Amino acid sequence: MSAPLWGHKPPRVADSTAYWNQAPPVMSPRCAYWLDRHAAGTWRPNRRIRTEGYHAAAEHLGIWIWEYLHVVRPLFDDDNGTN
Repeated sequence: MSAPLWGHKPPRVADSTAYWNQAPPVMSPRCAYWLDRHAAGTWRPNRRIRTEGYHAAAEHLGIWIWEYLHVVRPLFDDDNGTN
Protein backbone atom coordinates (compact mmCIF):
# COMPACT_ATOMS: atom_id res chain seq x y z
CA MET A 1 0.00 0.00 0.00
CA SER A 2 1.40 3.38 -0.92
CA ALA A 3 1.54 6.24 1.52
CA PRO A 4 -0.72 9.27 1.15
CA LEU A 5 0.97 12.48 0.01
CA TRP A 6 1.14 13.69 3.62
CA GLY A 7 2.47 10.38 5.00
CA HIS A 8 1.03 7.88 7.42
CA LYS A 9 -0.36 8.98 10.77
CA PRO A 10 1.92 8.26 13.72
CA PRO A 11 0.45 6.03 16.45
CA ARG A 12 -2.06 7.45 18.90
CA VAL A 13 -0.96 8.43 22.37
CA ALA A 14 -1.56 5.58 24.82
CA ASP A 15 -3.70 7.64 27.22
CA SER A 16 -5.20 10.93 26.10
CA THR A 17 -5.76 11.95 29.73
CA ALA A 18 -2.10 11.59 30.74
CA TYR A 19 -1.54 15.29 30.01
CA TRP A 20 -4.71 17.12 30.85
CA ASN A 21 -3.82 20.06 33.08
CA GLN A 22 -0.16 20.45 32.18
CA ALA A 23 1.78 20.53 28.96
CA PRO A 24 3.54 17.33 27.94
CA PRO A 25 7.35 17.45 27.98
CA VAL A 26 7.35 17.16 24.16
CA MET A 27 4.59 17.34 21.58
CA SER A 28 3.26 13.96 20.53
CA PRO A 29 4.13 12.90 16.98
CA ARG A 30 0.41 12.59 16.24
CA CYS A 31 -0.21 16.22 17.23
CA ALA A 32 2.71 17.34 15.07
CA TYR A 33 1.18 15.35 12.20
CA TRP A 34 -2.15 17.21 12.50
CA LEU A 35 -0.36 20.57 12.73
CA ASP A 36 1.68 19.81 9.61
CA ARG A 37 -1.45 18.74 7.73
CA HIS A 38 -3.28 21.90 8.79
CA ALA A 39 -0.35 24.14 7.80
CA ALA A 40 -0.17 22.42 4.40
CA GLY A 41 -3.88 22.95 3.88
CA THR A 42 -4.61 19.22 3.60
CA TRP A 43 -6.68 18.92 6.78
CA ARG A 44 -9.52 20.86 8.28
CA PRO A 45 -11.60 19.57 11.18
CA ASN A 46 -14.99 18.22 10.24
CA ARG A 47 -18.22 18.99 12.05
CA ARG A 48 -17.99 15.90 14.24
CA ILE A 49 -14.65 16.96 15.72
CA ARG A 50 -15.80 20.56 16.13
CA THR A 51 -18.92 19.54 18.06
CA GLU A 52 -17.42 16.81 20.23
CA GLY A 53 -16.29 17.60 23.72
CA TYR A 54 -12.57 18.06 24.29
CA HIS A 55 -12.06 14.55 25.67
CA ALA A 56 -13.83 12.83 22.77
CA ALA A 57 -12.10 15.05 20.22
CA ALA A 58 -8.66 14.34 21.70
CA GLU A 59 -9.42 10.60 21.63
CA HIS A 60 -10.63 10.85 18.04
CA LEU A 61 -7.47 12.66 16.94
CA GLY A 62 -5.20 10.43 19.03
CA ILE A 63 -3.57 13.26 20.99
CA TRP A 64 -3.38 14.35 24.62
CA ILE A 65 -6.19 16.53 25.96
CA TRP A 66 -3.78 19.38 26.72
CA GLU A 67 -2.63 19.34 23.08
CA TYR A 68 -6.20 19.48 21.88
CA LEU A 69 -7.17 22.37 24.16
CA HIS A 70 -4.04 24.49 23.71
CA VAL A 71 -2.65 23.60 20.29
CA VAL A 72 -5.26 22.09 17.96
CA ARG A 73 -8.50 23.73 19.10
CA PRO A 74 -7.12 27.28 18.68
CA LEU A 75 -6.49 26.41 15.02
CA PHE A 76 -10.21 25.72 14.60
CA ASP A 77 -11.06 29.04 16.16
CA ASP A 78 -8.55 30.85 13.92
CA ASP A 79 -10.07 29.16 10.86
CA ASN A 80 -13.48 30.48 11.87
CA GLY A 81 -12.17 33.95 12.66
CA THR A 82 -13.46 33.79 16.23
CA ASN A 83 -10.26 35.16 17.80
